[in-house]
Parts: sequence; C-alpha cells; structure tokens
Amino acid sequence: MSQPLAPRVIVMNDTSRRSHHGCSRVMRLLNLGLARHGVQVIHHSMARSDWTREKGFAEALGQADLIVINGEGTLHHGREAGRTLLNVIPAAKAKGVPVALINALWQDNPPDWLDLLSGAALIATRDHRSAAELSKLDNVRSLPDLSLSAGTEPQLGPRDRLYFGDSVRWSTRRALALAAKRLKADALLPTKTRASSLWTGKPFGPWLSAAYHGAAPFGLPPLQLAATETDYLRFLGRARMHVTGRFHGICLSLVTGTPFLTTGSNSWKIEALLADAGLPKSRAIAEEDLATLTQSDLNRPFSPQETKGIAAFLAEAQRESEILFKDLAALAWRGRP
Repeated sequence: MSQPLAPRVIVMNDTSRRSHHGCSRVMRLLNLGLARHGVQVIHHSMARSDWTREKGFAEALGQADLIVINGEGTLHHGREAGRTLLNVIPAAKAKGVPVALINALWQDNPPDWLDLLSGAALIATRDHRSAAELSKLDNVRSLPDLSLSAGTEPQLGPRDRLYFGDSVRWSTRRALALAAKRLKADALLPTKTRASSLWTGKPFGPWLSAAYHGAAPFGLPPLQLAATETDYLRFLGRARMHVTGRFHGICLSLVTGTPFLTTGSNSWKIEALLADAGLPKSRAIAEEDLATLTQSDLNRPFSPQETKGIAAFLAEAQRESEILFKDLAALAWRGRP
C-alpha cells in the first residue's frame, strides 16, 4: 500500500532574507521542525511581501493543508505589514485551510485585529506578555522564540573579547558605537550578515560602518561582520561581554552562554524576554546610560542563579517547540481534504 503524501504547508513572513542571523536561525529551525514531523513546505511568502499580489501564492493556497505565519516582531503597534499577514486568515478559512500564528510578539494592536486572529486554529506567542494580551482568544500558548529551540550551543575558545552589537533604532545604534569607541571594545558585532566584502575592507569599510552607526569613523572599533550564523555564534563564544540592542542578539547570547547587557528596542520584546528567562532587570540599561557605562559595569558574568535559569529556559524552548511542531503537523493532517 502506498504511503499518503505529506501534508502541504505555506510559511508566511519568511525572514530568512533579512540579512539577520537571528531571523535566519528562526527560519532554519522552523523548516527543520516541520520536516522532522513529516510536513512539506510548498511555498515561502517572504517578509514584507503582499500575499495578495505574490506570484504563486494563490496556486499554493489551493493546494495547502495549513498556513503557518511566523509572527516574529511584525505584529505590534498596528503596523500595516501585520494587518496584511492577518488578512490571510479569513481568506484561507473560506477555502477550508487552517492557519496557525506562531513565534509572535503581540503589542498595542487595533481591537479589530483580534477579530481577524480569532479565526486562527492555533496561536503561539514568543513571550508571556504577548499571550496575556490575547487572553480573550482560544488556542493561545506561549513558548520561547524559535531561535532558542535548539538548546545550548557552547563555543570553544577563551572569553576575552568585548563586543558591542547594534539595534533596530538608529539613535541606539549610534550610542552603542560611541560607547564601544570610548571603552575600546574589540569590535562592533552587528547581528547582520556580511552582504559584501566592502563592509570590512579598505577603503570603504570604515565609512560604511560609520554610516550604519551614525558616527564618525575615526576611532570606532573595527566592524566584525559574521558571514554565517555559525560564525556569529563563534564570535559570541569569544566574548566576556556582549552589549546589544537586538532581541536576537540576546537570544544567541543565551544560546552560547555569553554574558550581556542590553538596551530597549521598538517594542517590549527585550523586557519580555528577560522576564520569561528569569533574568534581572539590571541586565537592561537605558540608551542614555551608554554614555556613562564603565569597564566596571561590564564585569557582569552570569551568576549561578542566572546560569541555572537560562538552562531551564532553553530546555523549555526545546521541549515546547517540539510539542508545537507536533501540533502543527496534526493540524496539517486534519486540514487535508
């Protein structure tokens, strides 16, 4: 007897082309998790694309057994990109295709977005604060960001480097770069991938770095752009301290056991991550405090309590993500005609 064909899934808000190590890792682990549970992805709808005009989407929808929306940091403050994603729920429901929203931040969105989301078959936020915002809906769960779902990944090498990361906000990026210059950091280490060797070579590299960080190039630490996710983890594994304003910069610091300090972002995602991981609020500093940060402030290895809490948090991420993938596969099988 022939085996039944694997259920077919559309993945929406694919962030793998955002030149960002955290986003690439989320998508890699999402695809692996679906494949591990016998689900085949037949179409990837890229982040910031309009699915109503996207080539091949209508055809894929006619074949799909499930749509999985990768929420990440898109669904906050009523952004139009978020509404576009949610509009697929009633369109898919009309064709009998269930929709799951996963790995989602949810903050300060219009009330009518809840009406759209109520049609989803499964909702999984990436922090408890977002889940609380959706408490009026059914089928809501919370689990850590998918970038954490592979557990710990310890790196070899001495921890003797001071790295400053970047931020989605230009003002924070500049403040980080100026603090890195004043404190003589070993390198500026954005979460961005290396799109071109121009960024790290002479004569253009220092000027491109200066433009990205909004600071004069003179005296800035060298720009260290990791070409791959593996390289980025390796760099973090050499750090005695990582100062960053990126959500995924923190996530991958947790994965590599790298002590960090962080600033806020364009949503509550960083504060929510610290709370869920059981880390002290003192790991977060205000943007303006970067100007007075001292070497003494950077001497912040993880305490035994923090280390224990991080291990438990990563174990939770692994355990709950496997349950999520199992449930997504079950939804996909049920969605078959």
